[in-house]
Amino acid sequence: MAKGKRSKKSRPADEKRKGSLKEILSLYAKIAELKKEVAKTTGTGTHAEERLTDLEAHVNLLTRFLTTLCIEKLGMRVGTLRSIIRRVEKEALRDSQIMELEFLYKLSHGSSRKTPSAPAKARDDPWEQIS
Repeated sequence: MAKGKRSKKSRPADEKRKGSLKEILSLYAKIAELKKEVAKTTGTGTHAEERLTDLEAHVNLLTRFLTTLCIEKLGMRVGTLRSIIRRVEKEALRDSQIMELEFLYKLSHGSSRKTPSAPAKARDDPWEQIS
């Protein structure tokens, strides 16, 4: 055999290098995909923050407008308006708590196989009077 010629058989070390290079390239590809996804997510987060700021400004303007209408055009007293606002806040809080409880109830029974039957409504149900 000549000294300068190598056999064409691949060595195990060469195969390990090729396998590790492929793994490294696949990892780089996955990292690039994750970077793109993170960039997209942060972009949508910034957009959502801008929309939230715009919504807060609109709600503030509508609140001032409604307050002005109630006091100047409808002739409501400030104390009356405050009591109405407090009552509406309490009702909204109660409604949100009820919705949260209903959501949790659906989550707890959503995984079960049987769906519970609807309970019979009482004639003097206090929840019907509240709503």
